Amino acid sequence: MSSSYWRRTAALVCLIVAPLAQLAQYLVSPVRQGVPVAVQVSSAAAHPGAMRLALLLDLPILLILPAILFAGMAARSRLGTAGAAVGFATALGAGYLLAQDVVIDAAARQSARASAVALVSAYADSGAVTVLVALYLVGHVVGFALLGAALIRSRAVPVWAGAALCAWPVLEMLGEGLDVKPVAAAGFVALLVGFAACVPVFLSDRGARIPA
Repeated sequence: MSSSYWRRTAALVCLIVAPLAQLAQYLVSPVRQGVPVAVQVSSAAAHPGAMRLALLLDLPILLILPAILFAGMAARSRLGTAGAAVGFATALGAGYLLAQDVVIDAAARQSARASAVALVSAYADSGAVTVLVALYLVGHVVGFALLGAALIRSRAVPVWAGAALCAWPVLEMLGEGLDVKPVAAAGFVALLVGFAACVPVFLSDRGARIPA
C-alpha cells in the first residue's frame, strides 16, 4: 500500500479518535479541575471504576499531537503551519499533565490519605508542571486560533468548523475553571467538529497531493 494510503488512514484515526477520547474522558472522569486536591482524591476513591476508565482514555488522548499536525497540513499555508507548530510544541508536555490522573489514582488507593493528598499537591504544584500548564493553556488558545483562521482562509473546511477550532480551548478553560460541565463538554465537541471537518481533505484528491 502507498504512503498516501497510510497517511490518510493515520489522519482519519488521529483527527477522530483524539477528540473523541478527550470528550469521553472528561465525561467519565470523577476528577474535576479547579477543586481542592483532597476532593479530587476522594472522588477518585469513591468511583474507582470510572477512574480506571478515565486512565485508559488518557492514552488515545495523546493522538492530539499528530492530529494537530494533520490539521495544519490540511490548511496548507504558513498561517496553518504556525498554528500547528505552536499548538504542537505546547502540547508536548501532555504526558506530564495526564500523569496527574495516575498520581491521583495511586493516592486514592492509599490508606494514609493525608500523606497521599500531600504527594498529589506536591506534584501539581511543582515548577515543571506549573510551567507546562501555563504553556499549554496559552499555546492552545494562540495555536488553535491561528489554525482555525488558516483553515477558514484556505477554505479547506467550512467556516463554522474553523470557528469551532478557534473556540474550543476557550470553552474548555471556561467550563473547567468555573466547574460548569456542559460548557467544557461543548469545548471538546467543538474540537471534534473542527478536526472531523479536516478528514475529507485527506480523503479527497487534494489530500493525495498533500506532501508527506
